[in-house]
This record gives sequence, structure tokens and C-alpha cells, in this order.
Amino acid sequence: MIWWIAQPSRARSEGYAIDALQEQHEWLRNVEWTFGKGGSLSANFEIERLGRLIPLTISYPRFFPDMPPQVFPREEIRLSSHQWGAGGELCLEYRPDNWDPAFTGAMMIESAHRLLQGEEPAHGVAARVESAHATTVGQDIRGVRMRFLLTNDFADAVSSLEICRPVELELSEKAIASHWVAVPRRLGPEDAALWSAGPDVALFRRRKGFAVRMGAGVKATIRTEYDLVKVIAETIGHEGLLEVVRGSEEDAVVLVECDGDFHLMWLPSGGGPREMIGYTTVKAPSSANRLPGGYDRLASASVGIVGCGSVGSKVAASLARAGLGRFVVVDGDVLFPGNLVRNDLDWRSVGLNKPDAVAKRIREIRPSAHVTVRRLVLGGQESSLSTDSALVDVGGCDLIIDATADPQIFNLCASVARSEKKTLVWGEVFAGGIGGFVVRLRPDVEPVPHAARRQLLRWCDDRGRPMPLGEEVQYGLALDERPPLIADDADVSVIAAHMTRMALDALTRQDTAFPHPAYAVGLKAEWIFEAPFDTWPISLVPEGEWGPQKDENAEAELAALAKQLFPDAGKGDAE
Repeated sequence: MIWWIAQPSRARSEGYAIDALQEQHEWLRNVEWTFGKGGSLSANFEIERLGRLIPLTISYPRFFPDMPPQVFPREEIRLSSHQWGAGGELCLEYRPDNWDPAFTGAMMIESAHRLLQGEEPAHGVAARVESAHATTVGQDIRGVRMRFLLTNDFADAVSSLEICRPVELELSEKAIASHWVAVPRRLGPEDAALWSAGPDVALFRRRKGFAVRMGAGVKATIRTEYDLVKVIAETIGHEGLLEVVRGSEEDAVVLVECDGDFHLMWLPSGGGPREMIGYTTVKAPSSANRLPGGYDRLASASVGIVGCGSVGSKVAASLARAGLGRFVVVDGDVLFPGNLVRNDLDWRSVGLNKPDAVAKRIREIRPSAHVTVRRLVLGGQESSLSTDSALVDVGGCDLIIDATADPQIFNLCASVARSEKKTLVWGEVFAGGIGGFVVRLRPDVEPVPHAARRQLLRWCDDRGRPMPLGEEVQYGLALDERPPLIADDADVSVIAAHMTRMALDALTRQDTAFPHPAYAVGLKAEWIFEAPFDTWPISLVPEGEWGPQKDENAEAELAALAKQLFPDAGKGDAE
């Protein structure tokens, strides 16, 4: 609802305050109230300054008095250095960041008068009014299309170069959302780099050129112009830079550092004078560690993820952000448009095999990650050799995640985890998005996986409420045509996040933050859940023996096996 209809008394008080201000001060003239498009309330007025009248408008926003009015000139002119462009709003003392509903439009008009008076205290006298605005980087560059992200360590490396000694430069540039963003990758020759960004800076389009440091005395002359770069190249006499400037079949970049200022320019291919394009330098904040202690060990850890659907894709992306170094991803399915309602992937991956798409997603987040892709249906109509090979890859990981909710695939993952004595994490989202299970089983601590699943089902039966799995395909790789799971992205994301949390706990801690190995997490007031986020911890009793199953008399059986398969072995030696 329009504010002045809901609060006419406040609108009247605004009128009284501005009328009183006009009576008190001769510099405020000709106040005239008006209604704008959509019923917005405004007032035209004039401020007298040094013998001239400046026509302005104060406009009350829809959410006044919780938001401040705007004051702007009625002409497309630049009145002040504290203004959002020609004809734009004046940047006054009262802004959204310090506004109080008790403030009034009259106070905004007084502030506008102080600003104009402060910037021109007398005829022909220009003065500077200090700004109280602290803008973010995002505000400063939101209209900038060409951006160069300058990291602190790269800036230090360039600032340590010898003056007037160009060195090779390589950038990685991406074009996205009508913006071009370049980040430094290497400084110096490829075989003897002076600085390198490391393996976790993604390589998009490779931009090559030169970086050169100039003396502070020429700081005022640095600009994005061909003639300037040509003068620098000719003055220094650097053959590589001269060749690029005079003519090149490939475009190049030139970075000029001068007394702490960094100017990146793009020089198109061709010969002789040509237009150059400049980038706006954006200083990136310090890349301080934003992950908890202990996460550094993830770089050498490995996880096998079976199932790259909605749950598996989210778990993989989260583990990549945490710094996991090696993945094995297994899935036999293809990503279709209908999968996008829950999957972490998007339209760029539609039509790809899910493990290929997830591998690509992992490398987009962590380029240095090593990902082994296995495109097959575990337990499906596949080559036995391929299935066995995939299980060997999964079993070689530090931790196994079953993200399929398919009983047959669970049996295979459980067998591998038990045999190889590897921690198993699995989760299931219940039909209808009412919640799900998350389970983590550690070797020699919790029951073996098959026993744990039996205990989990028994826990449900003991409460007279069987697990609400229904007949839906729950992220399984089933070959028949059953209806899909009905749960939205938020439902799936909650369960996937809990599974990731358990996996990270197992990989980064000697102890555990979880007093129970399994939890039923509610998202709706159904089944055993009394309300959303109603969580039931589940205790499991140690059962079964972790490790490969062995015969009690394995040594004698091995001797008998050898004699059975190779009956003639050793006869020649005996004779």
C-alpha cells in the first residue's frame, strides 16, 4: 500500500515541516507538492544560491518512512561531486545506511542546501565537502565491464621487478554475463616463473603479454594509449615488447605498474597504431583461510561418490569447496532437463553423463582436484570386469559415499566398505520431502554396513512406523519406469549437507562431533516427525567384523585350493 494512504498523518506532518522550513529560511523557495506515476508523493522546490535559483525535487519512496526521500535536480545536470550522475540523486547526510524513520524530508532539504553551500561558499570559489560514504568494491565497479583482479601476492611480485625491465605475463580471462574478467596466472618465463598463481586458478582464455614497472616520475602520464606503450617499448628497447607493439598476429596484454598503480591494457592483433582497451584494476581482498583448522589434510584425501544425482552432485560440490583433493565419481545416468529441479548442475551439463558433468563441476570449483570418472550402473547390466574395476577404484578411497538410495547399490558399497575397512556415509531422502536419514559408519567403531541397515529398519519398526520409502525411485539407477521422487531442491539440499558434514567430520577429525552414527532429520510434520527440523538421533550397536571375510582355517584351505587347481605343481622337483 502507498505509504501516505496508510499514514496520512505522517504525510501531513511532512508538509508542515517543509512549510516551516520555508518560513524560517529565505534560501528555500516555491515549494509545490505533486503526485507522480503510481501515486508517489513529491515536492518541487528551489534553493537560492549566490543569486540564482536551483530547481530541485524531493520524492518520497514507496516504503517511506522506513526509507529516506530522494533529492535530485529537475534538469539533467551535475550539481555536485556528491551525486549519482547528471540529473541523479544527491548523496546527502541521510542515507539508507543511517536513516531513522523519525527523520523528515525537511532535514533532507536542509542537507541539500548545506552540500551546495559547502561546495561553492562564494562566487568562483570551489571547495571540497568530505564524503561520509564508505562504498564496497561491488558498488565501485558495478558499471565496469573490463576487470583485472589484482591479488596481493601478484602485486608484490610485480612491485619487486627491476624498473624498465619487462617480463613475460600470462593471464586467465573469462567472458561471462557481458563482463571480461582477467586474473594473473604467471609472471616471468614459463620455465622459470618469478611468480605463479598455483593450480587452483582456473584457466579460461589464455592472455599473454608483458609486465613492466616504471619509475614514480612518470606516474601522471600513464594512460591507455598506443603511443604511450610504444614510447615505453622504444625507450626500454625490449625486443619482445617492441615486436608486440609494432605488429603481431595475436593480441597481447601490457601491464604497467607505477608507484603502486596498476594499469592493464589489451592490445589487439595487427600492425602499427591501433586502439587499446583498458581494464579497471580491482584489488582482491586478502585470501585468508576461511576454512576450519584441519581442513588442510583434505588436499591429500580421497572420496568415492556413488550416485551423481541430486544428492551426489551437491555433496561433490561441497567437498570440492572444502578442499578435497581426489574424487572417484560413479553413475550410469544422463542429466536431463527434468533433473535440474534438484541437481547442483545446470543447463550447461544437460545431455552429459552425470559423472562427466559432476567432474566438470568439481574442477570449476577446485581446478587442481583429480577426478576419476566411471560411467556405469553398479549392479546393472554391465561388464563384470568394468563393475569390479569401478568397485576397486571406490574401495581405494579414504571414504565412500552412497548417494543413490538404491538397496542393490548399497549392498555393493557396503561390501566394499566392509572389506576395505573404509568409512561409509549414506543418506536417503524420503518421498514427499518429509525428511531423510543420514548415516556414517566407521570401521571397528560402528556396526558393519549391512548390520547397520538392519538395525535402522528395526529402529523404525520398533516405533510402529516403517521407513517411508514408498515405491518411488529414490536417486536410484533403476532400469524400469517408476515415478520419480517428489521432493524439492531445499529438501534434498538439507540431507546432502548433513551427509557432507558427516563426511568432513570423518576426514578431518581423530574424534567426532557426532555422538550418534545415524540421524533421522525431519522437514515436515509427518511420519515420526512432530515439526520441521525435528531430529531423532539413532544409536547403533556394534555388530559384525570389519575387513575381508576369511575362512577360519584359511591356511589349510589355501593349500587345498592350490593342490586342486595345480595338481602337478612340484612333481618335477620331487622326482
